[in-house]
Amino acid sequence: MNKIRRISPVSDADAARLVSGDALADLAGQIVATPVLDKPARRAASPRTAPDPGRKRRFAVPVACTAAVAIAAVVIAFHGHSAPAKSTAGPHFGRANSAAQLVDYATLSAAPGPAFNPGPHQWIYTDVLQATSSAGTGGFLAGPPNGRLNQKTWTRVDFQEYAYLKKGKLVIAASDVPRSAKTGQAVEPVPFGWPSVSYAYLNSLPTGPQRLMAIIKDNLKTEPDPIGAEGTGNAGVFDAVQALLRNTVLPPRLLAGLYGVLARDPVVHFERSVTDLAGRSGVGFCTVQEGYLEEQIVINPRTYAYMGYVEVAVRAHTSTGLDGTEHFRRGQVLGWEAMLASGIVQRPGQLP
Repeated sequence: MNKIRRISPVSDADAARLVSGDALADLAGQIVATPVLDKPARRAASPRTAPDPGRKRRFAVPVACTAAVAIAAVVIAFHGHSAPAKSTAGPHFGRANSAAQLVDYATLSAAPGPAFNPGPHQWIYTDVLQATSSAGTGGFLAGPPNGRLNQKTWTRVDFQEYAYLKKGKLVIAASDVPRSAKTGQAVEPVPFGWPSVSYAYLNSLPTGPQRLMAIIKDNLKTEPDPIGAEGTGNAGVFDAVQALLRNTVLPPRLLAGLYGVLARDPVVHFERSVTDLAGRSGVGFCTVQEGYLEEQIVINPRTYAYMGYVEVAVRAHTSTGLDGTEHFRRGQVLGWEAMLASGIVQRPGQLP
């Protein structure tokens, strides 16, 4: 299967639903020419795109994430400063300058915190900044990421409702996830590599990296295409961790455990200095998959919060599947997203 099939920026329909006409007009005014990444190719996976049955994926030996690759990237104009991601963790222990420090500091920070178990009628808030392209999106950016889309959304913990802003007003609606034929209730969506995102399940998981990695690998065996579960490397483990980070506000102890999984993974590399879409400085875990796509998870080195991802082709590549053929040039940015804030709140419209 082709890795690119898992990249999934927001759809045009979702964009229209979540952004007001005034916001879109403002977006148009902010579009400029292409961003420059301070590191080579970055890429990340989407958990919810259906696998491509036309090709079984293979993995090349990962290249170093610091390889010298000239990248045509996007410079995005920002007005003011983006708010830092909200952290549910406890005290901070300084800047993490290595994978080991990040895992240790995140673990120590989470240890004194209370149990993290939101109720079904509480709400998950996210404030996401996503790169867009005037050339369009269709599972990936079809051209230079020369615009941005800011989405503030609230999703009820039981997934029955979601909320968004329209022309400055809060809109609450029934969620558009599948419904049970028996109960009529929303069926919990699950990211790639996980059987559930309920907090009962997440809090049941071990936080020790070795046991947690074993569970992730076991989960991957139930996927139609268990990427990396067998064969060369653990690419599927990286994808599953990233899918959970992108889609769920995690218990801090589990978040630290997932960092531990990435730090122990031989196909994952740590980077001490990276920049996210919002221009914030962070550290990163990165890996190269299929020999041409680098994906990176960006993390706040002081609060240890997830900050977003970047994805870039490290070399030219032609992708062929049942739905057509795509050509990617070396240095092409395929996805770029920043998590500006996230947290659990009591009601839609409330901020953490």
